[in-house]
Amino acid sequence: MRGYPELMFKSPYYDTPEYHYNQYLVRHKEKQNKGASYTRDSERLKTYRAEWAFEGQIDNPKFKTIEEAQKCAKKIYKSKTWIKLWRESLDGDITKILGGQPAVVAKSRSGRGNAGFTNGRTVTLDTYAGLNKYVLLHELTHCLGHMHHGRSFRQTLLKMVGAFMGAKEKKILKAEFKKRKLACGDARKPMTFEKWNASRIRMQEMRKGV
Repeated sequence: MRGYPELMFKSPYYDTPEYHYNQYLVRHKEKQNKGASYTRDSERLKTYRAEWAFEGQIDNPKFKTIEEAQKCAKKIYKSKTWIKLWRESLDGDITKILGGQPAVVAKSRSGRGNAGFTNGRTVTLDTYAGLNKYVLLHELTHCLGHMHHGRSFRQTLLKMVGAFMGAKEKKILKAEFKKRKLACGDARKPMTFEKWNASRIRMQEMRKGV
């Protein structure tokens, strides 16, 4: 969701302080979750490179068949971690309540393209390169409301890795993100309308004095 609904003014008049504050909130949220744009997933490649380095340092459990991957996913869906993250991802959208257990299927043509991909409801794994726990966790993280590779995706992915692979693996992945200056900590909170407006007025006064 764009902006911060709890802070935004409803239908403000154009060019009023309230209107510009809403624009500020939208820009602030986009900046804090850089790379989360549905039209420009700008941090995807850097995130992939961090993941490739991570996978070279860990023991990544392999699945022999797609059925084993499906069984692993079902165990994840029953966990407290998944249930908590899924509820957080709903963001008030009651139409998603029944979709908390994405289907896991095999890609029709193995060995070409991505190791896995998802549309948010179904996870498709390549049976040659994608039958492992990390690829499954990566795609399931997308299903938790992060169809991109920005900050919120990485934050959630770290929680998934910590819960289903281990604290050591989580630490390694976080270190690889940091090496590439990929933010994965808590985002900064936006200013309240009062503070933002006071800052805006100060800037206007400074411009008048120039």
